[in-house]
Amino acid sequence: MADDLSDALREIRELKRQVKRLQAARPLENASITNGRVRFVGGLLRVDSGGRVEIIGQWRFVGTGAITGDVVAEGKWTQNGGWEFNGPGDIAGDVDLAGDMNVTGNITVTGSGRVKVGNMTLDPSSNGGSMKFSGGPEVYAAGSTLALYSGALNGASIELGPGLAKVSAGGARWIEVNANGFRLVGLPTISRSSANNATVGTVYSDASGNLYRVVT
Repeated sequence: MADDLSDALREIRELKRQVKRLQAARPLENASITNGRVRFVGGLLRVDSGGRVEIIGQWRFVGTGAITGDVVAEGKWTQNGGWEFNGPGDIAGDVDLAGDMNVTGNITVTGSGRVKVGNMTLDPSSNGGSMKFSGGPEVYAAGSTLALYSGALNGASIELGPGLAKVSAGGARWIEVNANGFRLVGLPTISRSSANNATVGTVYSDASGNLYRVVT
């Protein structure tokens, strides 16, 4: 009795169909790995032509690496350990650095940004640029004048400007040194009869060292 070759031919046709399907397939075009691992030994993993790498969860790079181009970090970035960025980059959000930071070059804070170091604040938007300390004392620049201010209401101040030095304890009285000499602004007055008959218009000092301008 002759063998029925129809089953064998059907199997061959099925094998040909499966081989053809494998040849035309793109198995990595839409692939998923669950609880598995993909390892590249040598070679290159490249994403181009507008592609994007998106990682949801944690990631870690072990070894050396380089990023060429702009980097934009949104959110909070916490960095522990050594790192190096070469090239421009933008960081939007908070940055926490644990450890020392050494800067070779300039640090420029643009706009109204402030720099805080402990109880000291550098504020470019206050009084033309100021340095404030805890408790109220402040050093600031107003035009070409440098001032030291105690911070208290009507507090003492020292001002240094072009051809002028001024010391005030607050209020409308101060000592001034200018190109023409010395001035005592707001000097209190004393009557001639209370100043040992001193000449009107002169300056009189009492036993405590207080100065007065003698009037009639």
